Amino acid sequence: MNMKKMKVVFACVALITSCASNQKEEIKTEEQPKTEKMSSVFEIAINQSKDGQHQTFLETRAKFVEVLGKEEATLNEGKWKPFFTVFPDLNLDNILIGMTHWSSMQGFGETAGRLMPEQVTKDYFSSFNPLAYALLETVDGESFDMETIKTPGTVVEFAIRRGKTDDAFGGKRDAFFNSLNNYDGYKFAREFKVYKLSEEGMPTLAENTQAVIIVWENGEKFQAAAQPIFGTKEYQEFAADLDVETYFASSPWE
Repeated sequence: MNMKKMKVVFACVALITSCASNQKEEIKTEEQPKTEKMSSVFEIAINQSKDGQHQTFLETRAKFVEVLGKEEATLNEGKWKPFFTVFPDLNLDNILIGMTHWSSMQGFGETAGRLMPEQVTKDYFSSFNPLAYALLETVDGESFDMETIKTPGTVVEFAIRRGKTDDAFGGKRDAFFNSLNNYDGYKFAREFKVYKLSEEGMPTLAENTQAVIIVWENGEKFQAAAQPIFGTKEYQEFAADLDVETYFASSPWE
């Protein structure tokens, strides 16, 4: 990996992928109340360990998380294990989804600058291939509590989609998500604006692109609803206006 590419990777993927320990999260909750500011951002990364390096991936990840967990700009962290995707060639056994809530874009950037040169970061990055990465802000500008997607036993869908039309996230989107209320086990969905990093490592708003998090009560109810949903008019009309960049159904991983 050349130095330019490594700088971009450090600036984007390193700071999202992992969770600190539950103990660290509890300490932060006590010391720092969850009062989100409008400038807070959510970082999501989906990483796959390199062939033959899954144990190394887990071990170096744990060390990196220990360092990341000491950063004051992190408000919450979590990780999820995918069990389904629309991309058939992916081996889900060595993939992890991570999400970090940052106090601000500035806090994220300052942390990146400190951690980029560290050996613990380099060791971790050399053990995986990044599948997806983005910085997220809620579309409605309201706060989002990550604890609502960390409940054991729930199913959490993560997706990033680009609209094929200017109104892809308009009425058809609303009709589809309103229809989900008809299914037993559906809890809620939240949409996010998507920022991707340029080659220079600068967050840039992705044109006509949104991420979504959809939460179900449990795997059984998710499985029961999935097939009927795909056949509905609401889903088909909304999906026809989208290019799916990333999609995984997952469960919180302790």
